[in-house]
Amino acid sequence: MKYGVYYKQTNDEWLTVSENKLKNGVLIAIEGIDGAGKTTQTNFLKKTLIAEGYEVISFKEPTDGKWGMKIKDIALYGRENVTPEEEINLFILDRKEDVANNINPALKNKKVVIMDRYYYSNMAYQGALGVDVDYIQKENENQFPIPNVVIILDVAPKIGISRIQKLRKEKLNKFEEEKYLVKVRQIFHNMNQDNIKIIDGTRSMEEVKKQMLNIIHDIIFPLLNKRN
Repeated sequence: MKYGVYYKQTNDEWLTVSENKLKNGVLIAIEGIDGAGKTTQTNFLKKTLIAEGYEVISFKEPTDGKWGMKIKDIALYGRENVTPEEEINLFILDRKEDVANNINPALKNKKVVIMDRYYYSNMAYQGALGVDVDYIQKENENQFPIPNVVIILDVAPKIGISRIQKLRKEKLNKFEEEKYLVKVRQIFHNMNQDNIKIIDGTRSMEEVKKQMLNIIHDIIFPLLNKRN
């Protein structure tokens, strides 16, 4: 998949009004390997869109709920006692609660919902363990809302690992081993749905922010309730 370059400049009035109402909710997923900058860019995007007058809420998966905590235990202590299929099932159970309690209500209220990871991470991470990627996609898309746009922040595993260790001062968990992340990254690259955009996460922070905003504005603009 080629990198999308979105450097459009705009001073359109819809970006500067104090309140922007949408016809429908908008679902955005921010994806990529560990250390790609997902949380940083999610927070930036949320803050910027709120300043532009949109109602915005963000969620992170896995959640801090019952099933999400089981997933986090696997990341910390290893996968010896769980199969890849059982791991996928935990993510689906966690997502069912997240969608029912958080995502769907926000979309029904016509908010912009930003996901810091969604089921595309399952396609990549559990797909790298040998679970069929198409099966993971179908299982999720038969049950859960499909994002309007998916932004994949792409960095090489060595860069992601370096950020985790040097910038975040964290030890690697079981999802962050380099050989594994090479496979994960390749699956992300193989995703070719129309709603997916890949951004080179090694570019400057300002360049990445600019690309993200132009992508999101192109999605949001047609959904605005224009005022008379």
